[in-house]
Amino acid sequence: MSEHTHKRKCSLQDSTVDISKMRMVLNRLEALKVELEGVEETEEELHSISEHVLALENILKGAKKPRVTFSTITSDDLKKAGVMRKRLMFDDAKITGLTNGLTTDAKADIADLHSRIKNIYARVNMDYEPGSRMILDAILLALADIFSTQQRGIAILPGTRIAQGDGVQISNPVSGYELWLSGHVDYAVIEYEDVRDYKDRLLAPGGSREDAFEISTGRLFLVEAKCQSLSDIHILVSHIPEAVSQAIALLRSANLSEVRFCLSDGHTWIFFVLKSENGMLIYYESAARRLSRDLLEISDVPLRDIVQLVCEWLRPTATDLFVLE
Repeated sequence: MSEHTHKRKCSLQDSTVDISKMRMVLNRLEALKVELEGVEETEEELHSISEHVLALENILKGAKKPRVTFSTITSDDLKKAGVMRKRLMFDDAKITGLTNGLTTDAKADIADLHSRIKNIYARVNMDYEPGSRMILDAILLALADIFSTQQRGIAILPGTRIAQGDGVQISNPVSGYELWLSGHVDYAVIEYEDVRDYKDRLLAPGGSREDAFEISTGRLFLVEAKCQSLSDIHILVSHIPEAVSQAIALLRSANLSEVRFCLSDGHTWIFFVLKSENGMLIYYESAARRLSRDLLEISDVPLRDIVQLVCEWLRPTATDLFVLE
């Protein structure tokens, strides 16, 4: 009898296979190539390593159950899984009507927010991402202030994990292709009844974030596009698959039929609605809306529009604010 113990060899089709690590390695190799550009001794070796990693990724893509994280998913992954993209068209006149109907307290909160954001622009180098994060944080905190004047409780949960274990499964109803999603969302904004029990369950030390979606009366996911340059809209757009995959994981794990979410770098905002329709996953994407320094120097109207839309995305009240095409 052989003294060697033989392990059963598993097929790529037996379990979920994480291809995110391969993509992360490729990204790091590309960054290293840029850093060492012109160093003759490294070019050939780095090219060879990249080819081998890419070949391994292609092999893993053939797995029956590929698993990717939100930050590494691509638009091709979503297409293979049968996720469709359509348009969301805002009615600007309806948005103006909403902002004109702001309460006196809400107008005061937005005026204060306007001053804070202008101060951020004046004192922070806005060519880099940390300044963008300051604007996002300021808007979310103002949102909480606005809701608190209406006796509505808001919890802002950064870095919330949605999918445990292998993740959330989606599959193409036509081809049968499966994809498993996992990771953390940048910001989950939860509205809840302003009672002590709910507040303790969400915000107190040891509070259970697993309860968040069950006790929520409104929910919004905000994905932060971590841009190093604010001059190129394509950098923001490249984060759309990440935003969509987070929304899909929420929709499936919380058994929802619709999820509203946003993608922003602080300056530019894209609003989405994700729906499950006849077994198909469809996300509706708005045109980008700008919140630039130049615009804010003239008026706070663009900021009012953004804040009001974020409020609507958290707890919808208007039924004719947009059309889905």
